[in-house]
Amino acid sequence: MEKFRLFLDNNLKERNTTDKYSFPFRVGYERLSNYEQDSFPIHWHPEVEFTYVTEGCMEYQANDNLYKISAGNGIFTNSNVLHTARTAGAEADCSYIAFVLNPVIIFGYEDSLIFNRYVNPIYTEPELFSKYLGGDSPFGKQMISLLLEAAELQDQAKIGYELLLAEKLCSLWFLLFQELQPFLNQKETGTATDINRLKTAIGFIQSHYSEDISLQDIAGSCHISKSECCHLFKRTLRQTPFTYLLNYRIQKSLPLLLSGGQSMTEIAVEIGFHGSSYFAETFKKIMSCSPSDYRKTHSK
Repeated sequence: MEKFRLFLDNNLKERNTTDKYSFPFRVGYERLSNYEQDSFPIHWHPEVEFTYVTEGCMEYQANDNLYKISAGNGIFTNSNVLHTARTAGAEADCSYIAFVLNPVIIFGYEDSLIFNRYVNPIYTEPELFSKYLGGDSPFGKQMISLLLEAAELQDQAKIGYELLLAEKLCSLWFLLFQELQPFLNQKETGTATDINRLKTAIGFIQSHYSEDISLQDIAGSCHISKSECCHLFKRTLRQTPFTYLLNYRIQKSLPLLLSGGQSMTEIAVEIGFHGSSYFAETFKKIMSCSPSDYRKTHSK
């Protein structure tokens, strides 16, 4: 079965998450095994997102915050926050529901009273990346209940469901605002600066992955030293810049392998390797199979 792919810009922004001008709320029933390596790639989008785990367990990362989320629990991820998830530990798979929301449903238009008083303070809080929704806590239980009720309304899609759904989402946002209010209007720390630098560095890698780029090139793209660049990647992504580069090159090789029109050497050179041997060695280390085996298995 062909794996799911997220379509991202060079700065990791996901394309076409919701339609802002119709009804910008999407419910997706997903499994991590539908993605390569049981993990969806790190990305961001201007919409907020709620994730509820229905089966299994996932390791979820929002900027530099790492969570282990088991069935019955969830998480809120703020606007423009880098996030990714993978199966946790020995779990074979993880099923979850993703709720992607543009709060324009709630505030109507920018600079409205509701936007300025209840939405923008959450959007713009520099240290508010995410909020864990524990199914055994009163707050988490209420949030999850409203999310599941919203999903049911969306699935049934009866006449007038959009009005009922907007009511649920307003209640959801009010609960969220109440819970987060003590943490709003805090001063920005270095973490927000780190994330902006990381986005710049990753954008550089994704624009130049096919070239012979060095650590100095990556660090220079966001105006920091080589050592600080390494620390930045390890703090936020828990991997080195070079590891991220190799993983990205391998991900870019997958559609080329399935197209069947190029040799291994041609693919290796196109994605930035100097030859097919190192490409094959790296591919096997990351994907647990050879490039040729991947081509045979997934071309069927």
